[in-house]
Amino acid sequence: MYIGIDIGGTFLRIGLYEDKIIRFDKYAVKDILLSGDFIKDISVFLRKYIDDNNVNPDAVIIGFPAPIDKSRKIVLQAPNINIADRINVVDELSAELGINVMIEKDVSLLLYYDMNKYNLSNFKSICAFYFGTGIGNCIYLNNEIYIGNNGSAGELGHIPVDHSDLLCGCGNRGCMENLAGGKYLAKLCEEEYKDTYISDLFTKHGNEPLLQEFINRMAMTVATEINILDPEVIILGGGIINMKDYPVDYLKERIIYYTRKPLPAENLNIIISDDSEEKGVMGAIYYGLKHKENRES
Repeated sequence: MYIGIDIGGTFLRIGLYEDKIIRFDKYAVKDILLSGDFIKDISVFLRKYIDDNNVNPDAVIIGFPAPIDKSRKIVLQAPNINIADRINVVDELSAELGINVMIEKDVSLLLYYDMNKYNLSNFKSICAFYFGTGIGNCIYLNNEIYIGNNGSAGELGHIPVDHSDLLCGCGNRGCMENLAGGKYLAKLCEEEYKDTYISDLFTKHGNEPLLQEFINRMAMTVATEINILDPEVIILGGGIINMKDYPVDYLKERIIYYTRKPLPAENLNIIISDDSEEKGVMGAIYYGLKHKENRES
């Protein structure tokens, strides 16, 4: 039995799994993280959740919108949720609850979900891109998530952009996700399309230069990693790509345009991933099951 958790800037999604997902719930983060002490607040929430469901889980797996250290125990920086940097979530929360705790970047868990859904377990190299508020990126190489020397690989949203001085949530200036993520679309609504709901942006203005430039920057971001790693599979997903009337074909066209010719441009295997409420939670469950298999093999 596992509990899977996906923590976002606005909502915490949680699911209970025993052979299948038997319960899924969504809570406002502001109603859970109240005191500024993340371990205390999440412990109170989880104890109540476990008691209310009368269960004894084997593990809790949590996805964070933040880089995780190499040990996969410490959240390094989570600018969008009320949690202090460099907290050893695994050791502290395990001690509080008396339950095995695992943590991972939320986008890594999205990749585990997509690998399961689209039967990608036989591929050795996958690059996944999830465009939401920011730019989520996950690199899968040789049967595991590539985490890098410090644990913080895959921060593609923070590649620098020439002539941009916009302050990013990471503390740097000029990061790509300020120009190719959801924050930029929100800014367009506030400044350029004041009479348009963000959900209708591509329906009403998708062919206009500002949004075409936005999609072009998304394509440049994806192509940058493709040109470096030449992956077998490219996954494109997230809230933006799943917006109403988003021009997926135009995005693919621009990705090919920026990708090295003749190869890999002529042999791109692109999968468009769906978006669902349970995706991060189920990805957390698959992550837990994968680690169980590894321990038993």
